[in-house]
Amino acid sequence: MERAWSLIVGHPPGPLGWLLLIVCVGLALVELAAVARRGLAKRAARTGGARRARLGVAGIVILRVIAVLALLAVVLEIGVRVETFAGSSRRVVVLIDHSASMALADSPADAAPGEDARARFDRVRALWSAGAEARARWREDAVDVEVRGFAGEVTPLTRASADALELEPSGGGSELARALVELAEADAGEGAPLAGVVVISDGLVSHERASAEHLQDIVDSLAVPVTTVAAGGPTIRDVSIAALHVGEFAFVENVTEFSAELVAHGCEGERAEVTLLRDGEAVATQKIRLGGDGERREVSFEVAPDRTGQFVYELRVAPLAREASADNNRRAFVIKVLRDKVRVLHVAGRPDWDVRALRTLLKRDPNVELLSYYILRDFEDTARDDGTAPLSLIAFPTEQLFREELGSFDLLVMHNFDAAAHGDYLGNVATYVREGGSLVVIGGDLGLGSGDFAVPAFTRLMPIDMRAPLDLDREPFAPRLTESGRRHPITAWLAESERGDWRGLPALDSFNPAHYARHGAEVDATALLVHPGRHTTDSKQMPLLAVAEPGKGRVVTLTTGSTWRLGFAPDLPLIDGARPYDLLWLGAIRWLLRDASAERLVLEIDQAEHALGEPIELSVRTLSASYAPEPGVEVEFDIRALDPERAAEPAVAAARLTTDGLGRASTSIEALPAGAYQAEAWRADAPPRSDDAEGERDADGAPKLGQAARRVFLVGGGGRELALVDADPGTALLRDLAARSGGEFVDAVDGDELPNKLPIAALDQLDRRASGREDVPLWDGWLTLLIAIGAFGGEWILRRRVGGLG
Repeated sequence: MERAWSLIVGHPPGPLGWLLLIVCVGLALVELAAVARRGLAKRAARTGGARRARLGVAGIVILRVIAVLALLAVVLEIGVRVETFAGSSRRVVVLIDHSASMALADSPADAAPGEDARARFDRVRALWSAGAEARARWREDAVDVEVRGFAGEVTPLTRASADALELEPSGGGSELARALVELAEADAGEGAPLAGVVVISDGLVSHERASAEHLQDIVDSLAVPVTTVAAGGPTIRDVSIAALHVGEFAFVENVTEFSAELVAHGCEGERAEVTLLRDGEAVATQKIRLGGDGERREVSFEVAPDRTGQFVYELRVAPLAREASADNNRRAFVIKVLRDKVRVLHVAGRPDWDVRALRTLLKRDPNVELLSYYILRDFEDTARDDGTAPLSLIAFPTEQLFREELGSFDLLVMHNFDAAAHGDYLGNVATYVREGGSLVVIGGDLGLGSGDFAVPAFTRLMPIDMRAPLDLDREPFAPRLTESGRRHPITAWLAESERGDWRGLPALDSFNPAHYARHGAEVDATALLVHPGRHTTDSKQMPLLAVAEPGKGRVVTLTTGSTWRLGFAPDLPLIDGARPYDLLWLGAIRWLLRDASAERLVLEIDQAEHALGEPIELSVRTLSASYAPEPGVEVEFDIRALDPERAAEPAVAAARLTTDGLGRASTSIEALPAGAYQAEAWRADAPPRSDDAEGERDADGAPKLGQAARRVFLVGGGGRELALVDADPGTALLRDLAARSGGEFVDAVDGDELPNKLPIAALDQLDRRASGREDVPLWDGWLTLLIAIGAFGGEWILRRRVGGLG
């Protein structure tokens, strides 16, 4: 049992109180000095009185100091704190690294790469088992031994678990700094005081100089010896992807570069095959010759994404023989492919109200780069012109637009366009569409009316029959919405606003009567709007607005040039605050461009990469056909692994959500195994989703807009843990930590064992918490008051006796 005492201040004043207290004490002492000086001067003037004067003044000074101290004890409520310390036990914490790098197999310095290899954690198990007696001796020295595992998180172990070393080297990080910070911040009263630390690791806990210096600062702040055990060997055979150089975004059809740095050990001169994959499918492959130990070699791929959305890309190095690990041969990352400025080519046979309306709509969008041409001169104008006269109009650049630059446009609009009058290029347009381009053909008296599109390669891509000229009917009519049109994102707003019969909307006053294309099924042709009174020979209502998806492209045909009336008619109804014209054409453009904003079901994942064990936050948002929040919608979702090898596995998570008043719903998915995943969500009232999702997906694999949404994410995708595997820097770091803290360094590869006598701090150097405490006040007793009165009274008497100094 040990005791210690200390003075305490029961009522510490504030800054102003301290100032006043210092001023008062100072004045008292200054006045005392003046009194003493006068007393000595008077007595010195008298014969034989100098010695007696000095004694008197000294007594006055002593009594004044005692009186001031007594008053300070009362004002500050001075007391004595007596603390009792029971026992003499100290605490040692053993931190054992069980990150993934501890599973790597390496060899001693005299072994060849890949030969006589042993897993680092196996060395730790052997060392731990052989050191049972040493650990028992630690406890005999009144030391409490705690064992904790550390990787991404710190894991305390029970005595039995520690003795059996129930840890597996699979953690996704080596957070030694976090484990040491927890020791530094721990309450000293929780058990015995910390007297020493033992770190067992390969030392690969810091890949940067700044973080190594931070680790050294933490060890210094502990102020106790840190004994380190190095488990890594100096010889290893491995190739790893040490670093990725990729962005978070790419732009569709724009070339972007993905590069990586490969680091090899024990593989000098060998060739490695590196493959770039997208969502598990190979995109490109390269071969690279590996350098010497620790030498970095860069490999890069240039990719031009062909569609927007989120994708998991992965760089994968084919494993070599006798590699320490194949887990670091692959690094995945999520790229969001965006559409750069949308380039639209709008060509019109002549200017009219319909052309003006669409051109105005496209021009007001800052993300649209519009190139628009009107044809103001026809063949008759050219024939009667004077060829020598200057011409103020530019010639229509057919060659440049339809042969040289056609592929640079995202959308081509042929608006009542007499195509045949400007050259033979429809074959180029057909190729453009099949390869992923988007096309709109709008009717009128030109183009459809004149039969200009009767080119086989072109007509085979259309949802309507364009092999012959179509009449132009100018009788006003109100279109009808088809069953397909009720669900399609271009026209579903009509059904949701209960205007499927065109109720309240202005009539259209032009129509090219057209039949359905004979090969429509081959291009997924679908009619969304039809004429109410005109029928084909097989009694079907003639198509007004139809869509098709030939090859990788998309096509919209509109056999009327009067939709402008949906934006400019008198008493025009607004639907959710928007003009019907805007809803129709913005929906068509979104669908044609596969724009994410066309998805009336929005799926979001909280982040693209998650650590192992971290929950995944999933949220959905539903929009009406007019893109307003849609409450009360039931949405189903599932999460599946993207790896083709796991394609046959069932969904790892699935559920049904219902959106709230703001059209939102969210849920949390418990921790998933490491890997790449895709989350898909769809409206529960949509057509049933088949296993292969063919009924719900486009030909290119994208979910149908408005019905389904898709996001991808990674779990445990961070490759830093196994990016650098050479243990030499880690061994050097551990040696330095032991040396700077006064601990001992143990090299497990050389056969060293745990020390029988562990370096620990002495008990009197530690910050211990008392087992008992008692505060004894000195200011509120009769003794303090008696001392103060006696001191002031004695001072007054002495001042009178010394010579009337009072």
